Amino acid sequence: MTQSTVIAPTIVQDCLPKLVYEIAMPQPQTHLFEIKLTVCNWSGELLNLKMPVWTPGSYLVREYAKQLQDFIAVGDRGDRLATTKFAKHHWQIQTNHHNNIIINYRMFANELTVRTNHLDATHGYFNPAALCFYVPEYEHCPIKITIVPPDPSWRVTTPLPEISPHTFLATDFDTLVDSPFEIGCQQIYDFNVLDKSHQLVIWGEGNLDPQLAIDDIKKIIEVEAKIFGGLPYEQYIFLLHLSPSGGGGLEHKNCCSLLYPRFSFQAGEKHNRFMQLVAHEFFHLWNIKRIRPAALEKFDYERENYTRSLWFSEGTTSYYDLLIPRRAGIYDQQ
Repeated sequence: MTQSTVIAPTIVQDCLPKLVYEIAMPQPQTHLFEIKLTVCNWSGELLNLKMPVWTPGSYLVREYAKQLQDFIAVGDRGDRLATTKFAKHHWQIQTNHHNNIIINYRMFANELTVRTNHLDATHGYFNPAALCFYVPEYEHCPIKITIVPPDPSWRVTTPLPEISPHTFLATDFDTLVDSPFEIGCQQIYDFNVLDKSHQLVIWGEGNLDPQLAIDDIKKIIEVEAKIFGGLPYEQYIFLLHLSPSGGGGLEHKNCCSLLYPRFSFQAGEKHNRFMQLVAHEFFHLWNIKRIRPAALEKFDYERENYTRSLWFSEGTTSYYDLLIPRRAGIYDQQ
């Protein structure tokens, strides 16, 4: 008697939708990113697109879609497709059986924070959660993203791997959201700590001494690596924006975004506060990015993600951001 073998159905990777983004900024002084999203291998009669309403690490709803304008969808033969906006962040496209759908839209970007987008004549900065759509049920699919700078001298900084000039690959939508982009003539300083590559990337001008900052950042990295038993990455980026006012930080898995007043790096208390900000965001490398509450293990980009554990994720991190520079010898007990 022979036994029959039941083979479970599998999804062939080549049959999954492919998402390809092209992000251009031909007139950066208008603060408008111009985005083209191509969805290839689509087989359904309807295509749903949703934009996140928040970004992990910044827990309030931000309504990023309010900055979107000029939404247009066309098929692979160039014919205009009917679209319906079902909610403030949700568009639906009637595909007319096209396999390749091209979506064009623009995003207004004139808010310089670590969680939003900013574009002007000097640079472009964006968080993909505040700029990019996802396709429900296909968040696990790889996403290719190409940057088209307005000037050949502008370069691109992002933690995503570069697969061809100015083209990067995210393994899934969560990874894309976790990977901010800086495009422009930013200053880039390379350094090594514990045999791992690091960069301090700076946009803006001020009274920061980059070498002094790097020397103290190295000490913070070493102290935190000792706490957690090593560094869980091969390369890490400290992305710093020097602004007229305001401040803050946002952690990512292989980088962090930092915002600090441009003339607030004098030796003493203000320098120490900047180092506390660095220590805080770097501590999140473990506490929240790799160790996080169950309620935040799978992100829901459509609504608030409630948890009772922010006292640990943020509170413990704030406790240590005072201690770590002390342990690093950046300031004394007093």
